[in-house]
Amino acid sequence: MLSALFLDFYGADPIVAQVVTFEGNSFPETEGWQRLPESDPHGERALEGGWLVQSVGLPEGWPGPTGDGDIYRMELTQFTGVESFFVEWRAITDNPSWLIESWQTPAAVAAGGNAASLYHTVMTDSAAAFLRDISIPRVIVPVTVESAHVYRVEVFSGAYYFWYIDGLVVNNGTPEGPYPDANASLVWGARREYVDATTAWDYVRYGVIPQDASGDYDSDGAVTRDDFYFFHECLTNDRPGINGGPENNAGPGCRFADFDGDGDVDLLDFAEFQNLYVGDHP
Repeated sequence: MLSALFLDFYGADPIVAQVVTFEGNSFPETEGWQRLPESDPHGERALEGGWLVQSVGLPEGWPGPTGDGDIYRMELTQFTGVESFFVEWRAITDNPSWLIESWQTPAAVAAGGNAASLYHTVMTDSAAAFLRDISIPRVIVPVTVESAHVYRVEVFSGAYYFWYIDGLVVNNGTPEGPYPDANASLVWGARREYVDATTAWDYVRYGVIPQDASGDYDSDGAVTRDDFYFFHECLTNDRPGINGGPENNAGPGCRFADFDGDGDVDLLDFAEFQNLYVGDHP
């Protein structure tokens, strides 16, 4: 199963993989995520074809407007001080966009640490909002209705950050401070705010940004079957929002697979990947 924490050790000098993935084909708490809120009802959820589907409503007898919540949290201690960091996820929700204007957070992913380290994305059916600090205006971007979208945040220490939607930069700038810091954690999930809603998650991935043209997605020092899973995703167009294949801009999550630097991932890149491929770790 590839929806796992890539934290295996190999050889006399162990190399720890630098990417953690949840691939939507198991419940997150079985892979080390803390499920929140601990005391409130969580609503309903199901695993459907590689997606985690959350349905949140208003429990009987609750006053509202807030109701069920199904939220997951992971500490980022192992990534403290890294020079580059990314969070990427693919999701779809039917929460209405007016919830953004009302400052609600029905479905969200937040990478936070100290007061100066916040990268918070709120998703609705037709718009997404990006918040870094309550003193900084939010960035609100329209998205296609009834489509899953790939969201990605990249942070390069304290130098600069990028927010992508479906491979396009929609916001960038200078961070308020380095990230991840010693207090950093990642939180994602959905909560009922005013209306019942359904949110589905294809995957949530985070960690060190792999080196361009390395073929080594999880930055563990070897090109293996774990890396092939993600290379194949970049080579094909099986998931809308990941524009794999010849003559398509594969997006920022696929730079590791673009060996010739032409922006796409094709069979020429696959040939280079094969040259480095070792199957399992040596």
